[in-house]
Amino acid sequence: IYDADHHPDSDSLLLLFEKMKRTNVDCVQGSYYMRNFGEGRLGCSPAALLARIIDAEFFVDWQISKLVTRILLGSGYFSGSNALWRTSSLASHEFSATAQTEDVDMAVQQLLDGRHIEFCVESRSGELAPMNCRSLWKQRLRWTIGWDETSLKYSGDLLGGEQLGARARCGLVWTFILRWAVTALTMAAVYMGFPLTTYWPLRVENWGRLITVLGNLCCFMGLGQWAFATIEAVIQAPRRGMDGAIQVLFVFLVASPLGFAAFFFFNFALQATSFMKLLRGTVGGWEVTQRGPSRRKLLAADAVAKNVEMHGDVV
Repeated sequence: IYDADHHPDSDSLLLLFEKMKRTNVDCVQGSYYMRNFGEGRLGCSPAALLARIIDAEFFVDWQISKLVTRILLGSGYFSGSNALWRTSSLASHEFSATAQTEDVDMAVQQLLDGRHIEFCVESRSGELAPMNCRSLWKQRLRWTIGWDETSLKYSGDLLGGEQLGARARCGLVWTFILRWAVTALTMAAVYMGFPLTTYWPLRVENWGRLITVLGNLCCFMGLGQWAFATIEAVIQAPRRGMDGAIQVLFVFLVASPLGFAAFFFFNFALQATSFMKLLRGTVGGWEVTQRGPSRRKLLAADAVAKNVEMHGDVV
């Protein structure tokens, strides 16, 4: 399964098929990267910088966050594109025509039935980034509303599904239900707790042993993600040439504490907006994200236009 804007790497499908045969799972989900920030060049336009930031965000998500999810769930999950399904498994359910994120809806249905899904980060496919911040906001808001709709729709099944083992149930409840509480606690810790520690340092005599230990643990986990993501970007940089070298810089910035705080604030705003729309019943219809063409296509179109100017119309 590929979205219309995806251009998979030449070995992407082979890697998915090899892992499916080797692990005998129902679905193998590959990873994504951005492909429209200008091949081999830094790019200084707002659209190019936005694509670089999203590309780095996706890299951290696939290399670090998805690994954590795999450990919690004991399984991966379907993300909508660059995925290989067994026909019999996929045909057992239908994609929702009304869900904001039909891929998440399908993933939960399959996991509730005891299907097994694996991630294959090595299978990569390039997609187009949103053209501007407004398009990005609309896209991410649809994703957030879709996750919330799915969480509310299947909350009873997640808590009492007969096909789920203890590990899968705990992982799904953590991923789809407890994430709201985790978001609220993180918001309080980042934007309230951290400023307070500048006045009252994080020490046992000020905060008690439990809060001090948890605070230090969260700090080391954040620094660990920053370090591991940057190191992984350095290791993988040769595969993408100049784009890989540029990606190291953006991964370093996005995975840093400052980058984490910025993305968390953005996601919290999305979550609050999603809740308001769901409570008011003002969720609109599905809207296609405005995306920009890759630089290669722009150059090709420009070459055709110049050829027409020089030689007249072409058939």
